[in-house]
Amino acid sequence: MGRRIVVIGGVAAGATAAAKARRTDEGAEITVLEKGKYISYANCGLPYYTGGVIKPRKKILLHTPDTYGKRFNADVLVSTEATSINRKSRTVTVKDKNGEREIPYDKLIIAVGGKTIVPPVTGIDKTPYFTMRTVDDADAVRKFIEKNKPKTAVIIGGGFIGVETAEAMMHCGIKTTIVEAKPEIMPNMPRIVAMNLREYMEEKGISFRLGVFARRTEKTVKNKIDISLSDGTLLKADMLFLCAGVAPDTKLAADCGIEIGQTGGIAVDDTMRTSDSDIFAAGDVVEKLNRITGKKVLLPLAGPANREGRTAGFNAVTDGDMRFPGVVGTSIVGFDGYSAGQTGLTYEQAQQAGLDADYVYTEDADIAEYYPGATYIFMMTVFEKKTGRLLGCSASGIKGVDKRLDVASAALYAGLSVFDLEHLEFAYAPQFAKAKDNLNIAGFVASNKIRGTGYAVTPEEFAEVRRNQKIQILDVRTVKEHDDVCVEESVNIPVNALRENMDSLDKNTPVYVYCAVGFRGYLAVKMLRNSGFEAYNVSGGMETIARLQKIV
Repeated sequence: MGRRIVVIGGVAAGATAAAKARRTDEGAEITVLEKGKYISYANCGLPYYTGGVIKPRKKILLHTPDTYGKRFNADVLVSTEATSINRKSRTVTVKDKNGEREIPYDKLIIAVGGKTIVPPVTGIDKTPYFTMRTVDDADAVRKFIEKNKPKTAVIIGGGFIGVETAEAMMHCGIKTTIVEAKPEIMPNMPRIVAMNLREYMEEKGISFRLGVFARRTEKTVKNKIDISLSDGTLLKADMLFLCAGVAPDTKLAADCGIEIGQTGGIAVDDTMRTSDSDIFAAGDVVEKLNRITGKKVLLPLAGPANREGRTAGFNAVTDGDMRFPGVVGTSIVGFDGYSAGQTGLTYEQAQQAGLDADYVYTEDADIAEYYPGATYIFMMTVFEKKTGRLLGCSASGIKGVDKRLDVASAALYAGLSVFDLEHLEFAYAPQFAKAKDNLNIAGFVASNKIRGTGYAVTPEEFAEVRRNQKIQILDVRTVKEHDDVCVEESVNIPVNALRENMDSLDKNTPVYVYCAVGFRGYLAVKMLRNSGFEAYNVSGGMETIARLQKIV
């Protein structure tokens, strides 16, 4: 008889763990326990199924219990909840429609995932609401919409699921408001990046209440739901969604004495072993090593969950040492064709980790600007001041954001620097990219800042200098661009006319230069510096200055 492997939980981590265990050892006895009715489904695709983007329901069901069990020769028990673990007898107590029983194991894998965070809102326990984590959730939403024809919805939480659920509601023709307690949606991203996504969503009809939280909810006699906010506002809706995030579901592990880490997830080593050498854990329920900071983090994403499950499944049947080396934290969210994403650390996260960090803004076309269909990608690149080590990258735009984040993620994994970004080679043809890719340009700007040859300042630094000393502000865009929008008190000399008009500037007063996104400003600063001026280029240009003015 082969080794008895019991996996608690299906979907990303659990189903992957069981599949890897079977591929590694045909003789193992594998049992998968799933509290819900579905063993393997595309939970990240649920909002798109709900909104009708994914039409056939079967598309989100990757495996039925029967097809999964047959393919991987596993005993798949759905609608079966693991209620306790006895480490001494190495058994799992399970409960199903027939009552309770015990299932023995030689090696156990815990992959129960996370649980929806229910915020402390008065009346929420008596108010009907929807979540968006399981197939049953998506089915319930679709059934409610088909039956009741709702006109309005309120979503509590402006993170990944909140944004994706808002898109689903838009496709269903339901007027939607997102309530987010933080000052901006997507709190894991820099505000200056997330605001681009939010403004796009506003153009599409989504409303927002930012910096406030739901204080009370109540179902009224007309089957409306009243949501009272912390600022005294009352919202009325036909549907209420809770999308305030997830937390590791560690009760099963904690109750049997398995170590829980400081982050609140199950503590595991890089083989996915817990504090009990016979028990492994993977997915949203575990804490992970951040490769950049060396510290433990929570990261409820499907990609790491799959790779952790694979590692756990292999090691459970072999006593092997396959390693999961940690995460850099790469994520992206989309709304009706617009996307925003993050890899690595934000500037604030780098500071919190004690790193001596700096950052630059860049904005450039995703493909050759002369080729039809070019759009712009806004990026914020974070790096170590002294070494230039890349620490993180955030980006937003219509097209090409995912490509740049993927490359930046690989660079972070490899420990590359912004000096390396200068020289990375990209597949180039006008319809695919530019000869100098967006990440190359981010590398140029950041590297020049470290070398002291680019004389770049961030818009934040520019605003601080402007408040505290006498400076000249030079706009080197065209006259029309300047007339449309400009920095107050700026002088307009287009970059192509600068050499002939330098005499109008005072050499004894620092000159702070801006253009639209930074490149013309860089050229102007070089001209001015070579002519004896103390000049600085505002990175990101007017586009970024305008964004920051909205934040302030």
